[in-house]
Amino acid sequence: MAGFFSRERHGRRTYAANRFDHALGIAHRWFLDQVGEVASIQYVTAPADMDWWQQDTTPPLITGGLTESGAVTLTLHRKFIELRVIDESLLPEMLYELLIGEWAALTGQSMAEIDPNF
Repeated sequence: MAGFFSRERHGRRTYAANRFDHALGIAHRWFLDQVGEVASIQYVTAPADMDWWQQDTTPPLITGGLTESGAVTLTLHRKFIELRVIDESLLPEMLYELLIGEWAALTGQSMAEIDPNF
């Protein structure tokens, strides 16, 4: 019975799970280089609240907010991001743009103020 749910037995590959983590790590480092602050960043496979389906036809890629102490929290919706990415080599850039864009919206800055390359 040991190993019944192993990746090899069910044909799951470790690469698919790790590529998102790796790309997010790269994007987060770029984000920290520009922002110089640490935000609470998490990702979820699918949003717990599926009301977006009735409100809009576009699933959320990222959501954000401010805590009571004023800290920025960002949530990336992994499943919808992965469905949208055509070229996996562009995943770090897409994640970075999502992080910078949401940070800008929450802090009242423009993306160009945070990163002059935008």
